[in-house]
Amino acid sequence: ADVTSLSVSNYVVSAGTYGSNSQTTTLTVKAVANTADSTYTCAITSNEWLVTNQQTNVLLNVFAVDFIDRTVATGVDQSLTCTISGLSQDTPVTWIDPDNNEISN
Repeated sequence: ADVTSLSVSNYVVSAGTYGSNSQTTTLTVKAVANTADSTYTCAITSNEWLVTNQQTNVLLNVFAVDFIDRTVATGVDQSLTCTISGLSQDTPVTWIDPDNNEISN
């Protein structure tokens, strides 16, 4: 994916809340950045589990839908989620864009 135009303003990161030994973080990819299939990475560092930069790829596949007399654009906001299970405490999560850059709000 061509990510040369991507910037922090193209994303919204929600750390999520910890509960029931699980935490779900959400990365919203804004419409301007949602133009091609891309791979994002959810990375976790946990003192509890003694892991640093444990990474899981999250695929974002986009598609176009054409109707007779109308077109639905692929450039709409999309949200990706990453759920980390088996935790006993709130854990920081980092999202990484397709160019391997950390995404923050």
